[in-house]
Amino acid sequence: MAEKRTEFESLGGNNLDGIGGNAKKITYTAEDGSKKSIQIDCGMKFSDKALTGVDNYIAPLECDDLLVTHAHADHIAGIIHHIQMNPEKPLNIYADKFTHQFMFAEMAKQGLPLDKMPKFHDVKDGEKFTVNGFEVEPVPVTHSAPGAIAFVVESPDGTRLMDMGDFKTTPAELGKGWEDKRIAEVFAKGVDVCFCDSTSTTSKEVTPSYDAVTKGFKKILYDNPNAQMMVGTIARSAQQMMADVIAVAEYAKETGTKPRTFILDGASLVQVNNCLNKSGMNMSKVCYERTGVRVNIIDAKSPEARSVPPQERIYMVTGTQGEEMASMARVARGENRNIRPSKSCPNLCVNQQAVIPSGNNQAIVDEMMGALRAQGWKTMIPERGAPFVEGETYYVSGHGRAGDMEKVADLAAANQPKDRPCTFIGIHGDEAQTKATEEIFKGKGQKVEHITNAQKVVVSKGEVQVSPTIGKASRIAVIDDNDNFMDPDFRYIKQAFNPVAKKWEDVKEIEYEKILVSKNDRKNSKGGKGGRGGRGGHGGRKGHRREMSPQVMQKVAQKSR
Repeated sequence: MAEKRTEFESLGGNNLDGIGGNAKKITYTAEDGSKKSIQIDCGMKFSDKALTGVDNYIAPLECDDLLVTHAHADHIAGIIHHIQMNPEKPLNIYADKFTHQFMFAEMAKQGLPLDKMPKFHDVKDGEKFTVNGFEVEPVPVTHSAPGAIAFVVESPDGTRLMDMGDFKTTPAELGKGWEDKRIAEVFAKGVDVCFCDSTSTTSKEVTPSYDAVTKGFKKILYDNPNAQMMVGTIARSAQQMMADVIAVAEYAKETGTKPRTFILDGASLVQVNNCLNKSGMNMSKVCYERTGVRVNIIDAKSPEARSVPPQERIYMVTGTQGEEMASMARVARGENRNIRPSKSCPNLCVNQQAVIPSGNNQAIVDEMMGALRAQGWKTMIPERGAPFVEGETYYVSGHGRAGDMEKVADLAAANQPKDRPCTFIGIHGDEAQTKATEEIFKGKGQKVEHITNAQKVVVSKGEVQVSPTIGKASRIAVIDDNDNFMDPDFRYIKQAFNPVAKKWEDVKEIEYEKILVSKNDRKNSKGGKGGRGGRGGHGGRKGHRREMSPQVMQKVAQKSR
């Protein structure tokens, strides 16, 4: 007779591979030894192909039932690859409606036939559901992506685990977000283990709300009343874009002027906007309900875009990190037909995302911004980790800081049953970040444990223990042999972590049925079967850097005058 127990295993993201706490498996073992499992998230990590020969790494997908916290690549982008490798394997996905709409649109764009699509199940706050013997309760949280969810999972033996997903403790601009009262209710019911996002925990205070972005962006409007504006954003960070829309409405109301028009340039921005509309979060409608002002949001390719006077335009564009084929980089090279610097008014480029510290990313972004200045654009870009300045901040993170963790600890302490303490574990961060998270909870009198990738947290008879040894950590290397994510020929190689040598080693190349179609075939058949693989992973890999010499920069600048 086996001992009943519930196990949590970090499949990806804690220290060994850096994917981001984005793949977790929960397993219940019954007295007869039978097991039931579900998984939370299945993401991707970009790689430096020049050094590794690998385009990206994806986390394992070991269950047929998948809970998805939100629509960011480091949490969902491994899924379509696993469908390619196992096209006949059924897959159920449980997530917020926006997350579903986005995933469906992305998979369809990449050529996945309808009959190969996962079965999507919309989840809502307060509506519990049962999956494979586990009772699941979705709890809305605030993140840069709308529709972010924390999941409370209760196993058949009564063990309750909460995965917070990516979160911060301030309100959302779109959809339901963080509510202290709602989180207090969860802890009041009893939580045995809580897994917390640790990405920004080494920073002090609470991560500012999106109201701060509204105030900061409104200041930019006051300081540049007649400028044509180009604003770089990350498409899936729609909460911040919504804060910009509200800023435009409030500015128009305060000054008695016509509200500026948002013009979306970039396929991913248009896609996200369409998904917001389909999921009941139309930004223009939400803005009108909050401010009484209608703000127009249109596609850069629409005829209407050309009729908007330059000083009334706010181009929302992709490419904050200098991605070669994104909208902002093409403007910098003089290749974007939709956007040109105006000769009749000042031009302002606001890159509304701090530079992500990876490889030579800073140099790429610096070069892009320099090319824009050479064309006559005034440029602004936030500094990562810069101190918060009320009324001047125009970018905020979607991840909670130390102050956010303190708030969670206080809510737990004030509401959890005295005979059922919660154990807090930091995930989704490096060693320093996860330990910083755990120290905060420890300082608040809470129980803490620390895990690394492939370690298990075992709950049996109410006792929480971490397995002393690291299990078999694995990941899959994704290699695009054509080096072109728009027309790829993927190879998948399974890798295992050697704890003795402390390195990843190739295990085997994985054969799969190529069920996606090529770019040209997709146009002809509108998503029919056959052909080669479609575009890789959600969000894809950054393209190779295109060198922009001083001579080219000079020509671009001359062309724009």
